[in-house]
Amino acid sequence: MVNSETKDIGMRFRMTNNAIRRYIDRNSGLKNEIDNMTCSNGWIIAHLGHMETIGEDVYQRDFENNFGITRSTASKVLKLLEKKGLIERVPVSHDGRLKKIIMTEKSREISRRMSKESALIEKQLTKGFSEEELKTLCGFLDRIQENLETGENKSTSFREGNS
Repeated sequence: MVNSETKDIGMRFRMTNNAIRRYIDRNSGLKNEIDNMTCSNGWIIAHLGHMETIGEDVYQRDFENNFGITRSTASKVLKLLEKKGLIERVPVSHDGRLKKIIMTEKSREISRRMSKESALIEKQLTKGFSEEELKTLCGFLDRIQENLETGENKSTSFREGNS
């Protein structure tokens, strides 16, 4: 258990992220079953499944925005998912530059199975928290993300090594 007095938030996030990954690796039957799918690929498939369920189209820029990744990273990830047969990119009639990202039957099956597992994982992550505590936690996480996004290109002292 981590000392709750520690204020190194970045390191705490890293440790929590690692703990989540280890938990998923230990408890998920899907990882080894499905072409050694990475945790990140799983989140993407889950997101695509959700968007398909609510009838929303998905484009590369949506991945960039929703996952907080660069255009080049999104492009590499989507190419890999396409190569694995998990997505297809199809042109849209209203804009020749855009390609809609659609799930394949293979990824739909994975998504169905993942949604069952993710409900169990979410239950474990939130065990012992009240609704109010979860709402507060989500607010804190949103604020941290906002702080990072709005502070991106405003300070050169970090890049120059100054404190």
